[in-house]
Amino acid sequence: MPAAAHPDTPLPFVTVTNWIRAARRCGIDIEALFLAEGVDLAGLHPTTALIRPAVVGRIMHRCLFEAQRLGCPHHFPIVLGDTFAFEYLADVETFISTSATLRDAARALDWIPPLVNPLMTFELQEFGDQARITLHLGGGTPVDEAWPFIEAAFTTLVKFSRTLLGDLPLAGRLTQRHAAHAQSRLLAEHLRVELEPDADIDALWFDRALLDRPLIGALPALHELAARRITEEIARRGPPPLSLANRDHEAHPLVCQIEQAMLSQPELLGQGLPALATALGLHARTLQRRLREAGDSHSAILDRVRFHLARQWLAAPGARIESVSARLGFTDRRSFTQAFIRWAGVPPSRFRDTPPPPPDL
Repeated sequence: MPAAAHPDTPLPFVTVTNWIRAARRCGIDIEALFLAEGVDLAGLHPTTALIRPAVVGRIMHRCLFEAQRLGCPHHFPIVLGDTFAFEYLADVETFISTSATLRDAARALDWIPPLVNPLMTFELQEFGDQARITLHLGGGTPVDEAWPFIEAAFTTLVKFSRTLLGDLPLAGRLTQRHAAHAQSRLLAEHLRVELEPDADIDALWFDRALLDRPLIGALPALHELAARRITEEIARRGPPPLSLANRDHEAHPLVCQIEQAMLSQPELLGQGLPALATALGLHARTLQRRLREAGDSHSAILDRVRFHLARQWLAAPGARIESVSARLGFTDRRSFTQAFIRWAGVPPSRFRDTPPPPPDL
């Protein structure tokens, strides 16, 4: 099971449009909730937005409160989970939709931490004629705060299982660490499961035979292409953005957002601050001012990300200095070599040919 991220690390907010859809269905003014929590609306693009776990936790519980206050007939975590879509992660949905079996589709569970939520990990386990998908929520989040996210996550799992299985139900029961609540009946009816609250684990239990039941619509070639693209995307993103800064100090959210933007869109490395500001939905002067307030600079962040990617790309078999230089946005090999010597103390050719052990990120 992948290790969870540090609880203070800003999370990718790739699901922001999902939250907006769910809030709209429940009649909730999500913009007001975002503003009340200090969320930067101008920087809320799903591919680059970041949000701290404590902030998204407060927003979740505010949505629960608002839905009940407004007399909404829906349970917000159900709506949130049921409206989830891989809008900016299309290859994941392609992979799931073209799976030959549920066991094959379950490989996608390993991609949730690096692509959606580093604090959320899933584990497929088998016991006799039963199987279960266990959800682990990291960061030491108390159960009374985490339970809406757990219910939303299992709602999404059941949603995709229904897409694959049709009318054949996946789950027999859902064990929950939290106590039953006023909306538990709605959850049980929606998922068509028996709820077992106050359990030791959060897990969805089902017939193990379903894991290897052939699915209609399997497309092996497209399936493997999607898997390859996903693994390449995860490798390209590299470690979480916070690892690029001093790990002994908490990085500023804007700095993390910039690092994430540069890692996910390397073309920004050679386009200057104005292009970066546009990608973040900010004016260039606003970005400069906010970086000064954060105690950082565009050039310093650019150096960190370039050095991080340079080491990663130079370690790849057959790496060419000219190619790495161009991908990092340098105008020529000489300027890249000078920069790399400044960062590492050795030329990139020597690093490539005798790469040292990677530093502890």
